Amino acid sequence: MRKKLISFAFIFATALTILTPSAFAAKKNYSFSVTPSANDGVAFSAPNPKDDNEQNAYIYTTSHNIISTDQFYYRVKRSASISSTSYTNFIRVTPNNASKIVNSYHTYAGKGTSLVLQADTDQYSVYAEGYWYS
Repeated sequence: MRKKLISFAFIFATALTILTPSAFAAKKNYSFSVTPSANDGVAFSAPNPKDDNEQNAYIYTTSHNIISTDQFYYRVKRSASISSTSYTNFIRVTPNNASKIVNSYHTYAGKGTSLVLQADTDQYSVYAEGYWYS
């Protein structure tokens, strides 16, 4: 009986670790209001220093006016500059995926690396706010 209990606890802990962002990941709020004619349709969040070595960004949009025809994207960058290093590719944000996006880093970002979330719109003015884990 004890072996089964230990085995169950191990499986549960492993599943919990895989299915949720790290408890130590840095959480940062963001609020974007982007327009194609202003700043080339680009905006950046405040810097978010990583508290772990996980190589995923978890982006949760809690309020927005995104429609299916928007050409609205998120990506993670080193700093608030178009020319800075990108850590993820652009991912298109739609009404269907806006509530939770997981974007994998293609460039390694270790603990202590300060990153920003970039919002980019190519067609319509978009408002989006929420929080993200770097």
